[in-house]
Amino acid sequence: MKLHRTVAYLDGRPYTLITLRPSTTVRFAVNHFHDTWHVLSGRVGAQLFARLLWGLAYQPRENTLVVIDRRFLDPTPFEADPSVPIVLFTPERTPFGGRAARELRRLLPSFGPPDGTVRWQTHGLDAALADREAWWERHPAPPWNGYAYYHHKRKAHHPPHDGLLALPGDAGALMREAVTIASMQTSVGTPMAYEYLDRYEFQIFHDYRRRVSAARTARREIESLAEPPNRLAGPGYHEGDLVRRHIWARGTEIRERRMRGRRVEQRPPLYQTHSINEIERSAASPSDRNKA
Repeated sequence: MKLHRTVAYLDGRPYTLITLRPSTTVRFAVNHFHDTWHVLSGRVGAQLFARLLWGLAYQPRENTLVVIDRRFLDPTPFEADPSVPIVLFTPERTPFGGRAARELRRLLPSFGPPDGTVRWQTHGLDAALADREAWWERHPAPPWNGYAYYHHKRKAHHPPHDGLLALPGDAGALMREAVTIASMQTSVGTPMAYEYLDRYEFQIFHDYRRRVSAARTARREIESLAEPPNRLAGPGYHEGDLVRRHIWARGTEIRERRMRGRRVEQRPPLYQTHSINEIERSAASPSDRNKA
């Protein structure tokens, strides 16, 4: 597949930035929940992400960053929170510290024309997927390290770098993640799938675009209330955050009604209120109203 190549100077050294072409229609989202960073998309997004990882594993050029910038990011399909750009790199060949991350973050909003086009090579991935069992026998995962999992994997300093979701990985880890992600499947009967990886979780939805659309509509409705709810909870949790809790609940209603083929012609009573006191006195979620 073809990708764009841009040369940028970060922290005093030249980097090659590999980005998706503007014609790419696949989208991703990023959120942080339960102390874990999640990359979200649909089935096609998983296949594309896997090819980015696989190609990076074989990339010989030093100082190469694969960047998924805001042009290819959706708000989250839960509460329509904004997503941060994703950066993939191999630490052995590409140092990427805080200063380089900050300079890249400042560069991203004004991404100019690319310096060229590259053909991203993913030879071997299709063969690995055709016989995954044999491939895993030849490329076994390292022994599970429980201490590292509980004490390092979910630490915030691993992924976020000054407004970026930085996901490093050596060649072996990138290949294993690529095979794992490309193998994910969803269906109407199994609408969601997820995989825990070394530093993040990859999650796909059968109706990813429908969820994003419903979350956007719900956020617009809740934040347009005359007196919107207050934000109360800490990062990563929506249970005590009234804004995000109502967005999530309303988004679920919108999506379920759309899935039943009926248009949402009016808001349910909870969302026709005009003050936070009325909202708090009402049932807090669709499940609460069903219990009433």
